[in-house]
Amino acid sequence: MKKALVILLAVLMIVLAVTACDSGPKQPEGEKAYKVSSHNAVVEGNPYRAVYETQMGQAAEDAKAAGRISEFNSYVANNDPATETQQIEQAINDGVDIIIVNPIAASGLDAVIDKAVGKGITYVNADCIYPSDKIVNVIVDQDEWARIQSQFVIDTLGAGAKIVQFNGLDGNSASEIRNDRWVKDLTAAGLEIVKTLVHGWSDVDAKTMMSEVINSGLEFDGIINQESANGILDAFEEAKTDYPGCITSSEEVSWIRRIAEVNKDGKVLPFIVVENPPGIGATALAVAINLADGLELKDGETDLYYKPSWIMTYENMAEMLDSIKDLPDSTSVSSFMTPDEAKAAFFK
Repeated sequence: MKKALVILLAVLMIVLAVTACDSGPKQPEGEKAYKVSSHNAVVEGNPYRAVYETQMGQAAEDAKAAGRISEFNSYVANNDPATETQQIEQAINDGVDIIIVNPIAASGLDAVIDKAVGKGITYVNADCIYPSDKIVNVIVDQDEWARIQSQFVIDTLGAGAKIVQFNGLDGNSASEIRNDRWVKDLTAAGLEIVKTLVHGWSDVDAKTMMSEVINSGLEFDGIINQESANGILDAFEEAKTDYPGCITSSEEVSWIRRIAEVNKDGKVLPFIVVENPPGIGATALAVAINLADGLELKDGETDLYYKPSWIMTYENMAEMLDSIKDLPDSTSVSSFMTPDEAKAAFFK
């Protein structure tokens, strides 16, 4: 009896040991789990980049659970180019397999790109184009994002209208692409840009700048804008002055609900919201996993574009509000691709 009990206990211990060893994420057969380093230019004070960081972390956890990531680390440079370079170099020295970078600017990283690629690291740039033939860029189609908005302003105000333009950040590729499109489209349609400002995607700075324009007495009819619309509207409401003839565009849920409230009883302030999904970073991670697996991009393209599809104006306001009813004010309208979805969209 004692011998039988000993044998039974031994069998039970073996079963428990096997079960314990089998409790972690299962790595798909023939697929590698990668060590990943993510680099974000800034988070604090920037709602867009905060959502970018959150969704990147979510995508990384999903990939860990699927056995595709073994280790994930995230770094924020706080808009300091020297810190950004140092953090990327540290990731290279740590022997990562994948580096994802949302860069501060479209220059200054050539040396670390060369070093990473030379060590066989998959380097993918997210959100803003970095001009290098050694990496892949995964970006929102910023030219299309801007074109949709300039056409809205042209259709709403018409030739002869005077426009105040708010850009995001000088030297940032997305901001520069939007600026170039707006200047081209508005000028060609006979509208005049009477003031161009750079708010750094800060509601605080946007409010200060808009207040200065209002107090200066400058005549203008509408506003074309890269994010931070909450700050701009704060300036109008605190000045107790009339709203502009139109305004574009922030994808923050707090702004979407606020502009809808302004227009709830009728079209008081014509507006357009065009998504610029912060989830583009998580989509870049999905692309990077496929690249690290050795898959080839369709047609050899290395600039992969996501075209905006979530667009709200007064005319479809009720429908679009309903689509975000479960989202908190603190987030932005955003989605991202899984590795399988990226594989189907971009790879052979």
